[in-house]
Amino acid sequence: MVRLGIICEGESETIIFNDISFVNWLKNLDIDLVSVQETGSINQFFEDRFEKHRALMLLKNVDFILALIDLDKAPSLREHKNKVKTLENEVVVIAVKEFESWYLADENALNNFLKKQILVEFPEEIKEPLKEIVKLNNNKGFGKSKPFLAKMMLRNGFSIENTAQHPNCPSAKYFIEKLKAIKLILNN
Repeated sequence: MVRLGIICEGESETIIFNDISFVNWLKNLDIDLVSVQETGSINQFFEDRFEKHRALMLLKNVDFILALIDLDKAPSLREHKNKVKTLENEVVVIAVKEFESWYLADENALNNFLKKQILVEFPEEIKEPLKEIVKLNNNKGFGKSKPFLAKMMLRNGFSIENTAQHPNCPSAKYFIEKLKAIKLILNN
């Protein structure tokens, strides 16, 4: 089994990645999720700051590190991705615009959460997905808490695999493809 470590920005991603359904999905790919580590900010991925997060993962004897960061307002995916200095057993995936865009792409979970039928055609083009979810929820918030929203979405059936099925959510699809290709990457 490949020992995987995921480094991400925030608590929401940590909640989703540590969910038992995601962990079991990884096990079906012969991947053991050893650790999910949040950096607390996107700036922790740049310059030499990423090294300390990598070092913590390596202390846990991971075979592969996947870093997930938000695009936010960066001008280009490639430029943003190249700011993270990775090694050969590491890959960077960028969620466009923010990780919360993926909630908008999981139609089943979103509809269960909102208790109405909604189709978001281009979830990754929404500049502020958190505000969009509040708007879709008849302007009822959830304390503007991203972790609370992550838990609510999980309770309503959210999965990254569903998100990756959306025709206009390529970053989630790329994330899933990279997970499925880990063994190939390690064997090269």
